[in-house]
Parts: sequence; C-alpha cells; structure tokens
Amino acid sequence: MERTAPARPLFEEREIAILTAARALFQREDWELVTIDEIAAKAQIGKGTVYKHVTSKDELYARLAMEIDRRLLARIEAIDDAAPPLDQLAAYIAAFWQLADLPPEERNLMQYCGRVSFRRRLPVPMRADWGMIEQQLRDRLLAILRAGVSTDLIEPRSDDLLLFGVQSALHGAVRLAWRSGSGSGRPERAGELIRFILTGIATKQGRKYLKKGLALSA
Repeated sequence: MERTAPARPLFEEREIAILTAARALFQREDWELVTIDEIAAKAQIGKGTVYKHVTSKDELYARLAMEIDRRLLARIEAIDDAAPPLDQLAAYIAAFWQLADLPPEERNLMQYCGRVSFRRRLPVPMRADWGMIEQQLRDRLLAILRAGVSTDLIEPRSDDLLLFGVQSALHGAVRLAWRSGSGSGRPERAGELIRFILTGIATKQGRKYLKKGLALSA
C-alpha cells in the first residue's frame, strides 16, 4: 500500500515542537552535548519522528541559526529604501547590532554554526538556502553603499572594499559584545558604532550631512 504524505498541519506542528525543544535544551551549559533522544523526549515525540524533519543534530542547529538570520533579514528589508543613503546605512547598522543582544543559547549557536567545518557538513541544499539569506543581506548593504557613492555621500571604493570595511566593523562589534556581555541594551554603543562606520566612509559632503545629526540619530 502506498504511503501518504503526513498531514501538513501536524507535520508543521511537530517541526515547531522539535525546534522549540531544541532551543530550550540549548540553554544548558553543555548544549553541544544535547542528543536527538533528549530533543525527542522534550518535544514529546518519537525519535524516528525527529529524523523525518532533520537528518542530523547539525542540521537542527543550522535550522535554528538560519531562523536568526531570517529575523535579521526581515529587519533589514523593513528599512525605507527611499530614505537618504546614510540614514539607510545607520538603520542597517542599528538592525544588525540587535544581534548583540541575542540570548546566550542563540549566541552560542551562531558562533558554533559559523565555523567553516560546520557549514561543510551540511546538506548542499541547506548550504544553498543559507547562502541565499546571507547574499540578500550583502546585496541590501551593497545597494545602500552604492547609493551613497552615487550621491557623493560615501567615498568611492570597489564593491569589495565597501563591504569589507562595514562588514568587518559590524561582525567584530557583535562578537566583542558577545564576549563582554554588553549588547544592544547599551544604546550608547549602538550610537558609537554608527558614528564610527559612517564617519569612516563619508565624503566631505557626507560629513556635512552627518553634522546635521540626521543619520546619527538612527
């Protein structure tokens, strides 16, 4: 007899239960040692059911980390693309800085899943899906930077260098906050990060704009 596909609502409910259980268990100090058996027990479903949703614990980790990136992408996509480029860039930085205030289990997860060796273990389709999210984040940032260059607000550089400077500052600041425990609850740090990045790439015309305090008030 041909097997029928599981009912979508039930399948989705179980998937949510699995991810919720995993997220809860990852709050433990030994979160890297959490097993599929423990996740299944926490979700109150069979171990075999878990494997209908994920092929490995690494895939489960990746699913949760990708969701964090999707939340970031949603914040970035909400930025008004009709606003002046420096204001858009300030909003992008402020949205990215919210990663600094992730709960401990999500911070651990993002650092663990950011390893090259981890990414290589993932199924190719999942790597492609995650890469697409990251590409969308880069594309939006690059579009903002290019708009700033075209309006003489940002110093002209190659796309690679434009992205390198801003992304290095963003990722470095977030990881520093994770290590020191000072996250987005420190608004003065968000403001300092915005000032640091914007003044570092602004043209003379751009610095005049910044002196008006518009972008720096994001």
